[in-house]
Amino acid sequence: MFFLLRLLKFTVSGGLIIYLLNRFGFEKIISELGTSDIGWLVVAGLFFITSHLAGSVQWWALLRWEGTRIAWPRVLSFYFVGLFFNNFLISNLGGDFFRMMDIRRSTQNTAAAVSTVFLDRFLGLFILSGMAVAASIFITAFKAAPVRLNGLTVLLAAGWLMMIVFLFDKRLTSPFARLMKKWLPENFTLKSREIYLIIHHFGRQGRLLIQLLGLSCVIQGLRILAHYAAARSLGVHISPVVFFVFVPIIAMAAALPVSFGGVGLREQMGVILLGSVGIPSVQAFSIEFLAYLTAIVSSLPGLFVFAVRKRVVLLKDDSFQAKGRKS
Repeated sequence: MFFLLRLLKFTVSGGLIIYLLNRFGFEKIISELGTSDIGWLVVAGLFFITSHLAGSVQWWALLRWEGTRIAWPRVLSFYFVGLFFNNFLISNLGGDFFRMMDIRRSTQNTAAAVSTVFLDRFLGLFILSGMAVAASIFITAFKAAPVRLNGLTVLLAAGWLMMIVFLFDKRLTSPFARLMKKWLPENFTLKSREIYLIIHHFGRQGRLLIQLLGLSCVIQGLRILAHYAAARSLGVHISPVVFFVFVPIIAMAAALPVSFGGVGLREQMGVILLGSVGIPSVQAFSIEFLAYLTAIVSSLPGLFVFAVRKRVVLLKDDSFQAKGRKS
């Protein structure tokens, strides 16, 4: 089953990339990428790195609120490992599993591991969708871009409101709780309820909630501006407000567990959405591809941390085995 899922995801990512390359021409894309301004790409990388540092602080604050005391440098290392694997596993949620496992191994607290990672993701999605709603209203009201977004604005606003209700109103989850209790194992149901109660309790933490929502605005804003910087590197001059509408949609599409790291889906959505405001398809593809490459480079410290950590574990195991043979 796992092999079939991997095959499906490989087919989706590979199929979309091959389709886009055939449609635009490999030479044209390489030529377009070759025109990129390194200075603007460095700016995009700095936006990503700063957002990662702020993101680790957000997760660290969630862990402290939940009662898990781990030093921030260690949380930062866990965060970067998760970022790296988000870019290379089946979807861009894969690294979250590594984050959960790191917290689980450090604290023996599964509920804290799952709930804090979920809340970290939830805050990002909540702010992303909220920014998209505000930006789309701005574009529609002030005609900041030549595109109509009425239907998109309604859809985003509906999703945003559903997340608010989920966070603050237990009644919405009651039908799901009954279904879980009926069809799923009791231990799983109890653990899921424990995790949800932590999440629901977080919605009552007014001061902390406001602080972390503000921090999340900074995090997501920087990541959106990284896409804008990638566009500027290719000489595309368009209002950054447009990216505050489209990047959240691209990010949500890339998060679907149907591709490897969102590859293919990200670029296809970029072509569709950015094309609607007059950006040529080859440039739209190149913008999202460059933004993805910049995100990968900014997450490389996670590979270093993971490799060093794995080497340390192997050395400890070898030392233990050597002692065992001597004895």
